[in-house]
Amino acid sequence: MRTTAAGAESPIQQLDLETVSTRDLDRHAMAHDASHYLLVPQGVATPRNAADVGALLRRSRERGLPATFRSGGTSLSGQALSDSLLINTRQHFRGIEVLDGGARVRVQPGATVRSVNARLAAFGRKLGPDPASEIACTVGGVIANNSSGMACGTEFNTYRTLESMVLVLPSGTVIDTADADADRRLRELEPELHEGLLRLRRRVVGNDESVRIIRSLFSMKNTMGYGVNSFLDYERPVDILMHLMIGSEGTLGFVAEAVFRTVEVKPAVATGLLVFNSLDAATGALPDLVSTGLATIELMDAAALKVAQAAADAPAAIRTLPVQGHAALLVEHQGSDAAELSGKRAGSQPLFDSLDLATPFSLTSDPKDRTALWHVRKGLYTAVAGARPSGTNALLEDIVVPVPALADTCGELTRLFREHRYEESVIFGHAKDGNVHFMLNERFDDPAQAPALPGLHRRDGGPGPRRRRLAQSRARHRPHHGAVRPPPIRRRGSTASCRRSSG
Repeated sequence: MRTTAAGAESPIQQLDLETVSTRDLDRHAMAHDASHYLLVPQGVATPRNAADVGALLRRSRERGLPATFRSGGTSLSGQALSDSLLINTRQHFRGIEVLDGGARVRVQPGATVRSVNARLAAFGRKLGPDPASEIACTVGGVIANNSSGMACGTEFNTYRTLESMVLVLPSGTVIDTADADADRRLRELEPELHEGLLRLRRRVVGNDESVRIIRSLFSMKNTMGYGVNSFLDYERPVDILMHLMIGSEGTLGFVAEAVFRTVEVKPAVATGLLVFNSLDAATGALPDLVSTGLATIELMDAAALKVAQAAADAPAAIRTLPVQGHAALLVEHQGSDAAELSGKRAGSQPLFDSLDLATPFSLTSDPKDRTALWHVRKGLYTAVAGARPSGTNALLEDIVVPVPALADTCGELTRLFREHRYEESVIFGHAKDGNVHFMLNERFDDPAQAPALPGLHRRDGGPGPRRRRLAQSRARHRPHHGAVRPPPIRRRGSTASCRRSSG
């Protein structure tokens, strides 16, 4: 138990709630997630229902005590950690209810994506978001990050498929957006919030330049910052708020329950691995490949392929390939039946035949072969992070650009890796949507690289070598004054918010 002074209660103790534990065992068990950070919370709360969460938020707000939500703990950015109050929303929020013969599903935030899809499988349906970490990530993190994945793009992501939610605001107010009088309740219980949302909407809609920028940025797989496209897509404050909650990383409140519209599981599938002689060749082929209607196009650069080769079930296309700057695209066609799939395969075959590839290519519908191909992609981060140079930390970033710009973006990333001396950095991701991840191997224990984190400054206050090189690079590549060059948009990352959430 911690105290702020002799005989005085700590803010955690002042919450005086039976759902909060300050036991060392509970606190240290929640001190890490899938990231490289370590933060020991002062207390761990395990609420049983939305009312408990409301009480926690209301009491912590009154005492100025930051609170962080944690569900699956799969965050690579430290979003599921706190040195204050950590709220465990996994234990008592795992409910799944299939509705309307699988057309919809009601889910609580602690349920994993895979468990939800397992319940929907009997109906030939699934959730739209399809993150690679489906076995462990939970619906709470999927909503909080507006997660998408490999096939859903912007059409079937959380924002587009979520129908309603039960949300808990920082004041403790609970709103079910499915209720017919939900907007009236929001206006009566949270009048300032209701009016503020209307005022912001008028401000956004009334500015043509804001509308243009928002439409442009959210035409891509962009979850950087809040989903301000909500102000253009919806009119009622309760609908705007619900969609702002998506991707807000827990900073606006808690989603205690959500109803999703599900998507069809297309049973006819064919998968293959296109291996190119260079990363530039692979990314250069993307616009034509996207036009063929492929459901997924997943990029893996040379570093990723070298790691994938070590797997026991490595695909034949790369098993013995002497990787020297190669890159691969994992592609897949999906159809509702064999006839639809056959048509898609026939339509794309001429393009496949025209590509200059490093190894023979074919599409397969064999379950064993497809599983091996997808095992390479879905297990890629774990495998690559495990193979990083000894003593380094794996830092993963996530960006999106228009598909035609991805080739130049990957080329520039590669150049920056070399210039700033990052060892064995990796590029992979959802190339169909212009969305890629890149992993940096940082040496935090090397004074020559980053002597005084987090500012990357020398102890005398001057910039360290890496920060100095980054600043010089930015100066060289900064666009001329007045030039319009939208920067790459980061899809997901940690925030300095007081209420975060992670799957």
